[in-house]
Amino acid sequence: MPIREQIYNIIKESIIERKYMPGQRLSISAISRELDVSNSPVREAISMLERDGLVEIYPNAGPSVISFSNEKLSQIAQAILSMLLGALELCIRTGRIDHLIELLQKALKEQTSHLNAETDQEYVRYSIAFEGAFIQCCSNPYITRQYTEIEDLFYLTVLYDQWYIDTVRMLTMMEHRQILNSIIDGDMDKAKTLLTRHYNRFQKDQDH
Repeated sequence: MPIREQIYNIIKESIIERKYMPGQRLSISAISRELDVSNSPVREAISMLERDGLVEIYPNAGPSVISFSNEKLSQIAQAILSMLLGALELCIRTGRIDHLIELLQKALKEQTSHLNAETDQEYVRYSIAFEGAFIQCCSNPYITRQYTEIEDLFYLTVLYDQWYIDTVRMLTMMEHRQILNSIIDGDMDKAKTLLTRHYNRFQKDQDH
């Protein structure tokens, strides 16, 4: 693996594991010293992270971990919601609803079994697998690629939701169950309404 990709993975893991917090400035020289590499591959890795939306680079300020404002949370939520609504519609049109139900039931079962996971990181991975089931059901490599490109940012958004907005795990699971039940009942309009409502939780009255 090229060294820039190794560094990319190290920094990304540090962001996910909260070694680097939202909004924290990233020192290229400090990372270079820590990893015993030159500045060049670190810059390349940070550019890759900027492409993924995990790092922001401002002129004369240097790179920093993404900071979450009310507007940004809403925009990310809208992007994920649009993918899920599109995926659900595609599953309806291609007769994949039974398969979707199977995938959602499996994901919800895993989420339920990890409801009391020791770390938010572990729980969130199982929680967002519910959304991933919609994408998986489509069996479309282009839709999968689009979702994969934003999946880490989505994960970090939900993690932020757990840390700072203090969303109760049980509430998220209950909303997932309601979405699943509406699909099982064949009420797709209700399922779309519930999906939309589920992501409205990111639209807060003030920034965090």
